[in-house]
Amino acid sequence: MKAIIVEQFGGPDQLALRELAAPAGEIIVKAAWAGINFVDIYQREGRYPGVSLPLPMGIEGAGVIASAPAGSGWQIGERVAYTTGVQGSYAEQLAVPHNSLLRVPDALSLRDACAAIEHGLTAIMLTEKVARLPSQGSVLVHAAAGGVGGWLVQLLVARGLTVFGTTSSADKAAWLTSVGAHALRYDEGQDWPAVVLDKTGGRGVDVVFDSVGKSTFAHSLQLVAPCGHVVLFGAASGQPEPVDVLQLMRKSITLTRPVLPHYMSTPATLQAAAAAVFRHLQDGSVHLRIHQDYALADVAQAHRALASRATQGKLLLRIDSTLN
Repeated sequence: MKAIIVEQFGGPDQLALRELAAPAGEIIVKAAWAGINFVDIYQREGRYPGVSLPLPMGIEGAGVIASAPAGSGWQIGERVAYTTGVQGSYAEQLAVPHNSLLRVPDALSLRDACAAIEHGLTAIMLTEKVARLPSQGSVLVHAAAGGVGGWLVQLLVARGLTVFGTTSSADKAAWLTSVGAHALRYDEGQDWPAVVLDKTGGRGVDVVFDSVGKSTFAHSLQLVAPCGHVVLFGAASGQPEPVDVLQLMRKSITLTRPVLPHYMSTPATLQAAAAAVFRHLQDGSVHLRIHQDYALADVAQAHRALASRATQGKLLLRIDSTLN
């Protein structure tokens, strides 16, 4: 099989397409699509400890089972998505651990399943398992028109919460307004923290969802209400500075940094969350947004687009679009 491999850390062009041997006795998936995520960039740039090189790229995708051992419970031709526990989805074929395979409903395309699974699972984790969401109140979502941000905004608005979302363009702001959120334009020099405080009567928001990190984290701590919760789940602008716990004590703030595999650590929890993701798509409670798809060989271009933080929704790698 052919797969994208990181040969050395650095810029987005320092990637190679290499031929790999498929391991015997594993469930092998013929890939249709692969998802592109900020974690891919973090791994490529060496931000995470314990990453050894060369590294097969990609943590999610969708395709069709090409081979499966007898008694595995999986059949050739079944349509599947995969994410937690997977490394190397930028490939024509890959071995996927049994516990990471998710059956795709017949009514859902492989393209949509791939575009939804990582972002959707993350949003389900954050809203259902991590954040202490109030029955009524307000929340702040940074990068609110992005991949996970877009899922969060739609889920939170559906709960009846007041949602503020930071964004960087008129188009993104228009989308946020269209789904019922308050758009905050940090690119225009707007004093958006003052807007949040004004609209919450000076109290601040109950929960902040922050995937940006360094450039937003101080505002996250500033704008969270007493006894509120800051959920840091990414670092698109870099890792924030270390926190003095006394800064948290002043408002009894709780701060957490969750990662998906810890919350989807059993097949049962992963399957239940994936079912919720697919259900949201099928019943229309979340509208999927795919920014663009790229050929597998154009992965460097896709990484540059995501790193620019100018995209809306999901970026995909098109591996075999004849599979649907």
